[in-house]
Amino acid sequence: MSSGSPFSFVHVLLVLALIAVLWFFTSRARRERHEAWSTFAARNDWVFSKSKEGGMEIQGLHQERQLSVLTESRHGGNGHRIVTVVRLELGDALPPELTLEPEGLGDRFMKLFGVKDEEVGDAELDEALDLQHVTPESRAVLRNPRVRERVLALRDAYKRFSIVGGLLEAEQDGVPDTVAELDTLVAPAFALSRALDEAAGLSPEERVVPA
Repeated sequence: MSSGSPFSFVHVLLVLALIAVLWFFTSRARRERHEAWSTFAARNDWVFSKSKEGGMEIQGLHQERQLSVLTESRHGGNGHRIVTVVRLELGDALPPELTLEPEGLGDRFMKLFGVKDEEVGDAELDEALDLQHVTPESRAVLRNPRVRERVLALRDAYKRFSIVGGLLEAEQDGVPDTVAELDTLVAPAFALSRALDEAAGLSPEERVVPA
């Protein structure tokens, strides 16, 4: 009667121990991440929720405007990845018909053949952004020095962003693990919102969106 090799048995024990250690640290990291999101939400009087699939979302109001921060799955050529999305209403400081997003390689390619998107008359903004439905009002707002600075900062802060119908949507790869990282994630969006209100001459009391 043959018996299993003691060496193989030790290997099995090591593999099981490794799995247990990985599970422990993964579970702890997930719990600490949930606690950070919950703390961040509670600190700002927002609501935190999580799904059975592991997704997380924060909802609330920033300067009386709807805000959501949530995780979403993306599927592409590089497989599955998790991103964190910030959505923030910007109110009436920008005309609702304006559409704004970073200029992509396709846009630059089309410019080689003379096909251009709309422009605001600022070389750096026009180079950085793909703009549609630009009006004299939106052109003036985007060329405001503070607004201009904050719009260009979005390009460095987020993997992807857009403004459509007065809603800013910004996306970053991965998921923030700490309150500080969540603060960093939303800060550029909040800075743009403040700059737009200042450009429009709105006081904090006037920033309330009518029901």
